Amino acid sequence: MTEQARYKQKAPMKGNAAVSLTAFSLLTIVIIALLVVVNFLPYSGILTLVVFALGAYFIHRLLSRAVFDITYALFDDKLIFLRKYGRLEWECEVFPFDEAKFFSDRIEHRGKSYKFYPDEKLKEFLGI
Repeated sequence: MTEQARYKQKAPMKGNAAVSLTAFSLLTIVIIALLVVVNFLPYSGILTLVVFALGAYFIHRLLSRAVFDITYALFDDKLIFLRKYGRLEWECEVFPFDEAKFFSDRIEHRGKSYKFYPDEKLKEFLGI
C-alpha cells in the first residue's frame, strides 16, 4: 500500500487467549480421537479428509478469536481490515465506500455481513 491511512484503529479481541488455548487443546484431542475411529470405518480415506477439513476450519475459528489482531485502516475511498499475526500483516477485506454499507456493529458488502467494532472517532469519519 503506497497511500497513507487517514485513521487506524485496532479492533478489540473477541475472545480470551487462555480460553482459546484450552479450547484448541480439547479440539486437538477430539480430532486425534476421530482420526483413530475413522480408520476402522468404511471409506476411511474420505472420512479422514473430512475430519482434517473440519478440524482446520474450527482451529482457524478458535485462533482468529484471540490470536490474530485486526486493525481497521481508513483511507479516502475505502476501509480495510488488516490482520496481523506476530510480524506478518496482510489485507483481509476491502470495503469501498460506494459499495459497502456501514453500521455501528456490522458492515454489509456484496451480500455478506461482517462484524465491526468501531470507536467513536471512526464512527464520526464514516458518518455512522
